[in-house]
Amino acid sequence: MTSVRGVEIPGQLPDGHRMIPLHEVPDGVPMRLGVIVRESADPVGGNLVLLRSSPDTHVYLGCLADAGGRVKEWVEVWVQNLDGVKDGPLAYRESLSNRILDERWSKLAEALRELEPEGFIQTGWEVTHPAPTFLNLAKGTAVHPVDASGVQWELCRDDQLLTSAGLPPYSTSTFRYLHQPALRDKTRFIPVVAGAPVGHSTVPCDSVLEYKSLVPFNPQAGLIIARELSPIGFEDYVDLLAGRAWRGLEHGKARMFFTGAYRFLNDTEGIRDGGAYLFLGQRGRAGRFLEVFHLKLELLLDAIRQVRAFVQHQQLPMLNLSADSFRVRLTQTGSGLPAFWTARCQLAKPGQSCALQVKTSDFRYFLRGETSSATVYFPEHIGANVRGNVTVRIRKVLPADREGLVLEGTLVTEEKLSASPYDLIWIQLTLSSGCVDLYGHPYAAEGLAYGEVRFRTVPQRLSETHSAALRSSEGATFPSAPFEVIPLLSTPCDLYALGVLAVRTLLVDDKAPLAIALDEILSLARQASQENGGKGPLEMRIQSVFGAESRYVASLGSHHLFAEVNDATEAFRLIPSELWWSTLAAIIRLFPGIGPDSHCRDYGDAPSLALEANFDPVIKDFHDLARRSRSLIIVDWTANREIHSVIKSYLEQNEGG
Repeated sequence: MTSVRGVEIPGQLPDGHRMIPLHEVPDGVPMRLGVIVRESADPVGGNLVLLRSSPDTHVYLGCLADAGGRVKEWVEVWVQNLDGVKDGPLAYRESLSNRILDERWSKLAEALRELEPEGFIQTGWEVTHPAPTFLNLAKGTAVHPVDASGVQWELCRDDQLLTSAGLPPYSTSTFRYLHQPALRDKTRFIPVVAGAPVGHSTVPCDSVLEYKSLVPFNPQAGLIIARELSPIGFEDYVDLLAGRAWRGLEHGKARMFFTGAYRFLNDTEGIRDGGAYLFLGQRGRAGRFLEVFHLKLELLLDAIRQVRAFVQHQQLPMLNLSADSFRVRLTQTGSGLPAFWTARCQLAKPGQSCALQVKTSDFRYFLRGETSSATVYFPEHIGANVRGNVTVRIRKVLPADREGLVLEGTLVTEEKLSASPYDLIWIQLTLSSGCVDLYGHPYAAEGLAYGEVRFRTVPQRLSETHSAALRSSEGATFPSAPFEVIPLLSTPCDLYALGVLAVRTLLVDDKAPLAIALDEILSLARQASQENGGKGPLEMRIQSVFGAESRYVASLGSHHLFAEVNDATEAFRLIPSELWWSTLAAIIRLFPGIGPDSHCRDYGDAPSLALEANFDPVIKDFHDLARRSRSLIIVDWTANREIHSVIKSYLEQNEGG
């Protein structure tokens, strides 16, 4: 791969790259926000440097530069893009619209500004849609499309205008169109979201806009967020702490390295001797071991606090947490503070859940936006939305009361449908009055045939027309009705993900991959929950299991923390065993329902009006661990334990002789 080295922060752009300002900058204004492009397209990544993406967001590398083109600060530019929304679960898609997505974006911007105000760059595009934007690489400018007469194309948010043209309204759909409001009597619409309906009033983009030579940056006129760049991935930083070199910021076929606090991170000797650690050189090996333990705990604590603050602000669980959700930034200081001690963990990937509005239900249901692929950070046995078409038999429609109408029925599928009484079943019936969405819960019943599930809907306040149509359908059968089973999920799923993240941070190295380490910690959790009947402190039960099962010393010992200390016996001499039992206990308590010690009894166990409360005991656990690990460094136990280790080894050798 090609390496792009020596990129200054602040400094000049790397060779083969340039900055294109996203807006016109008046003379005399020193700073401008721009996006970074390659002068020749990368066959993998194209011209724009795409850092990451999610169903409704593309994140590009950008910068703040002065009038001379010198980079003052690297930033990431988040651009709203709805092409990926169509791939989410059906009930999730049904819950979204442009209006909801715009409101969610504005709340996201507000949350990110509160999480890290010093790194947030306010542009106004967080709440106000900019003009659709393309990039002219030849001229180095941002281009907003116009027609031959110079009339500008803009995002159409006029519901009445769209519906009169036979197109989906902006506020209640996820489709977007450009139009020319200055020519309303000759309105044409350009669909700019994949899969948008077309009709007699729509025209293809290529037939109207002569922009084939331009690079599309924000063709949908999506909202934008800009914030300071955190270049190091969470897993890369964990490996850095453990002594591995950093491979740089990947984009396409190239990797970008930075100077400043990052200047020595691509070299293992530079990491050890260049000022990243408090304890330097070979003589500081034992000190670095304790230092890495403390820094990893602080990193986890920072990540947990970021998640708690975001959940508190949004009052939505994340439901998509992984190591990719976080990035790390280092700061160049003039005080001689080691680089790793300046690290800041940044929430880089917001949650993709949305609340399903079911009135009068006893639970709050949340839908995941990303369910297409399995991930080790989400419990495999829960959370899979089952959807398709089903035959629905209406057994009984109960008289409507103040809370609404309730009906009972049977679902008939070709395969056995496993559903918990806590799961929510969404069914869409086509009645004489139109389509109606019903929500209910499965319940146990005798005499059901294979593939049948009995359900009862929650009380719903429907229109009189729909209510009358349902009452007249009693005893009827509806074939091929769309349905989806929605599991009861909340912030305990985020605790599970944080548990996996803790395993990745503290228990994974070259000899212990994440899948094996996770399997071992879950096995330890189950054994510890049964030890002594589940009574007594979890730490004491973990110690007892370790004593009975020697394999855990090798698989879950503290020697996985740091490459320079790879012997389990030596590692236990450096970190007090009681502190390590407490660390393993803190990890185990993160996994819901695994035993009596779990913070949450199941994956829906969360207070409905304070979702962030589930993170409070976790923060307390890891704050206590960080405080105790810091004391090992401050009181200079490192040197004492290293001397003790040498003396003990000498005595053991003499006894053996």
